[in-house]
Amino acid sequence: MTIAGWTLVSRLTGFLRLAVIGAVLGPTLLGNTFQFANSLPNLVYYGFLAGSLFSSLLVPPLVTTLERGDRHAAARIAGGFLGVALSGLALAACAAVLVGPLLLRLSDVGLQAGTAGAAQERVARLLLLLLMPQVLLYALAGTAVAVMNARRRFALAAAAPALENVVLLVILGLTALLYGSIDPIDRVPGGKLVLLGCGATAAVGVHAAVQWWGARRAGVTVRPRAGWRDPEVRALARRAMPALGVAALAALQMLAVLLLANRVPGGVVAAEMGMTFYQVVVALGAAPVALALLPRLARLHADGNRRQFQDAFARGVALILFVSVPAAVGYVVLARPLAEVLSVGRMGSTAGVHLVATAIAAFAPAVVGQGLFHVLSYTCYARQDTRTPLRSMTVQTGVFVVLASGAFLVAPTNVLAVVGLSFSTATLVGAAHLGVRLRRDTGKVGGRLVPCLRRVAAGTVLMIPPAWAVAFLVPRWIDSRPGWLIAAVTAALVGAAVFLLVQAWWRAPELAWVIGSLGRARRRADVAGGDLG
Repeated sequence: MTIAGWTLVSRLTGFLRLAVIGAVLGPTLLGNTFQFANSLPNLVYYGFLAGSLFSSLLVPPLVTTLERGDRHAAARIAGGFLGVALSGLALAACAAVLVGPLLLRLSDVGLQAGTAGAAQERVARLLLLLLMPQVLLYALAGTAVAVMNARRRFALAAAAPALENVVLLVILGLTALLYGSIDPIDRVPGGKLVLLGCGATAAVGVHAAVQWWGARRAGVTVRPRAGWRDPEVRALARRAMPALGVAALAALQMLAVLLLANRVPGGVVAAEMGMTFYQVVVALGAAPVALALLPRLARLHADGNRRQFQDAFARGVALILFVSVPAAVGYVVLARPLAEVLSVGRMGSTAGVHLVATAIAAFAPAVVGQGLFHVLSYTCYARQDTRTPLRSMTVQTGVFVVLASGAFLVAPTNVLAVVGLSFSTATLVGAAHLGVRLRRDTGKVGGRLVPCLRRVAAGTVLMIPPAWAVAFLVPRWIDSRPGWLIAAVTAALVGAAVFLLVQAWWRAPELAWVIGSLGRARRRADVAGGDLG
């Protein structure tokens, strides 16, 4: 619950960051270029280094060494893995600086004038030179997070990303104060670009510094070492390769989304907003379920208990459906109110609101696809199978490439709809492919899921009319931004209430599981508080 709480804070400040980027830079080519350049270090880190996998791989050996009291060995393993990572990431960062602007230029073929396209390429190259050091800072932060998690310290590790968002918000405020006007991409002041680039990298630097300090407090000083000489570090790197392939393909899809969204001014910022909404549900719903399920499934598989393995697997899938299906439909219903609330400043034009609403609705089905893929892939990992998820992610990537190529054939106003729906469809196909492959190995579990599907479908259908009515009637009575905010919040609460009432009337076991787990967590917190008192 600590991790989920601080993750929620981080995601909320992330929403605010995107809204402020749109408000300050507007639906412009500069907004596209900055958001693309600022997202690329994150994509390189998560694609090349598998992001959260970086920490997950390090935790088990660090736990073993720290429980022995051997802090020197823990520092050697953590520093060695960081050294290997930094070597590869430095090469990847250089390649991104060289290739990124060219990809951005190619993505808008046929849309931007020659001078505007060339100017965007120049601006992107300067921004990437200033922003790509973030990749190395993310690797340092990831290593420090692994150390803290190995010591069972979670709060600071989960809270530090919110601090990064806050610092970037300050930088954006300074940019608006010093350079208030929107400049054409070919006449943007150099000082504005330097402030944006250096400020964004400084924000990540603050994040990494706080994580490093947390690891030092946990007893391990993190610094890079020549890990390629360490057999334990080499063994860790070998185990990471298949999962690294999954992460790399996922990152390539995100890169393609941003490049295609660049075909419309403001499209990259809007696409980031749409993806952030679906990622919130995955981070707060699917990821905790998958992480909680992993050790139990691993034990049942090791014990050869096939029946209980199937039961636990089916429960995990049922919980994902219970959370993701109403959330996805809710995003579609609330796309316009959410866009009106988030599209502020220069992004608050009719065109900007339309872009954001389209992105939110088009990426919404990915909540279900990504959630299912997450829990299914962790089920494979519990069976020590890292190759099946890679095959399914390859299928997903192929489907996305084929469908998303239609973005070159439609008008710019329809690009985000094509890209978002292509991505959502691909995630559903990838999850279905992975589910079929798992069924061959684990046996049929579909019969256990039919009642859950029936309950979830009924609750979702019944929640749509009242949520839709509130979302579109309230703004007619209160025609302002607060009216849209009231509409979004009220419609979400009404829809959730209807869905949960249907589940309670049907006595859905998924609802009982959630309520029971919250009660147990509260009792544990009360006991811990009493002990501290």
